[in-house]
Amino acid sequence: MSNTNSLFGGSDMMGVCYAPYHQAATVKKSAYTKADVDADLKIISDFNMTFIRTYTVQGCQEYLPELCKKYSIGVALGAWIFQGDSASTHTEIDTALTQANAYPDMVKVIVIGNEVDLASNNYTLAEVESAFNYAKTQLVNYPKISNVPLTICMTGSGPIPQKAPNINWSSLLPLMQDYAFLTIYPWYGQKVNNKFNPKDITANMQYSYNNGMAQAIAEGLEVVIAEIGWPTAGDTNADTNIKASVANFNTTCTWINGTNTYNKAFITMWFEMFDEPWKTAEGAWGPHWGIYGSGVSPKLKKDGSTKFTICS
Repeated sequence: MSNTNSLFGGSDMMGVCYAPYHQAATVKKSAYTKADVDADLKIISDFNMTFIRTYTVQGCQEYLPELCKKYSIGVALGAWIFQGDSASTHTEIDTALTQANAYPDMVKVIVIGNEVDLASNNYTLAEVESAFNYAKTQLVNYPKISNVPLTICMTGSGPIPQKAPNINWSSLLPLMQDYAFLTIYPWYGQKVNNKFNPKDITANMQYSYNNGMAQAIAEGLEVVIAEIGWPTAGDTNADTNIKASVANFNTTCTWINGTNTYNKAFITMWFEMFDEPWKTAEGAWGPHWGIYGSGVSPKLKKDGSTKFTICS
């Protein structure tokens, strides 16, 4: 089938999630430079990824839209919601809007918050709504991006009404403009039953479609798979190795390119480009989701003849 990427243009449907802090084991976040971000984006460009998703505009990430223009990389620009701190959230949103307005040809959508319905984030529905409405109100002050849509990122099951703990996160759907960003993880789905098959995600994606994606689509939104991936290490009982991750990457590419039950392509962000060594809270696999490793000169992961290659 012929794919059309409504958000970033062209036919490529797979982009990548990016955060610049893969050197965090040895470098403080405050020490990251424009040159560090430039080096990362060159790797992303050389890998032939044409669009990325980010999570915040803090620190060295102020350079992202500018450098994305250098490498012709489209951006889904993330603005973080600071739980219980509306002043910091407003500053974050103001910065995101300013960055987008400076490079309106590169910033294609602004994503408010990440997995806002996840219990561990401890957000209230009111503060997420408030953050989004603040962005919507302020957007009129930035004429170059008046047509850039605003949206919110939820987990794949976020759109289901009355999701525990009895917060109706689905009420966020009518706020979103054109797109719903949903994180979907077949690896976690298969982990529940301890039956891992990285080459077959059909049942997992069917579940995600019925229990989240379909609800967003019914609201008139196009679903963007905001995160999807498979760790390369961290749990020997859960098929976390490079071979399995590469196999799942290829399978995911096929599925999101339209070879699925729905004969529909989905704009998708692979999680993630670089390992994040600091991400240990979710489990031993947390630091190992990258296509590339971490450090000053991150390397493409490969295991013998097995290595990641861009979706065709």
